[in-house]
Amino acid sequence: MSDEQWTETLNDGREVLIRAIRPDDVARNAVFIEELSPPSKHFLFLGGITHLSDAALHHLCDPDHAHDMAFVALAHDGGRERQVGVCRYAGAEPTHGAEISVAVADDWQHHGLGKVLLRRLIEHARSHDVTRLYSMDAANNDRMRRLARDVGFTEYPDPDDIHQVIYSLELRAPRSTA
Repeated sequence: MSDEQWTETLNDGREVLIRAIRPDDVARNAVFIEELSPPSKHFLFLGGITHLSDAALHHLCDPDHAHDMAFVALAHDGGRERQVGVCRYAGAEPTHGAEISVAVADDWQHHGLGKVLLRRLIEHARSHDVTRLYSMDAANNDRMRRLARDVGFTEYPDPDDIHQVIYSLELRAPRSTA
């Protein structure tokens, strides 16, 4: 995986460093997840999880780059580097694409960080021949609804659960009929 990283300036003027997640991010990622508010954890994990095992945290920080990718957003906070966001896709395969998730620290929400992260992830997915990105979310997750619409995802009701919606973004370029 590339060591590339970018600095982005958010709507409120704060700067974040964005880079691919690395195996040495496990402790930082654990703190990030632990510090999310209960509603943010609920939406991230669809209400099913409040704490991740060490094995799950290690897995999240060491993606299989052939099928998975994650970007973290880091900010300087009191002399330390703090994770303030993460955006990932997992399980990329030719037929169905890859599932995404986005999480932003509660005190960093509403400043464009989710959009910056998701746009980077979309660019990466396109350049790595991922055909589609999708997300299954709670129907009442208005933050995800706005974010998904802002970056071009289409919303569909989940046929298996009336309390969920599916956001989908096709990444294949339309074929020419000429």
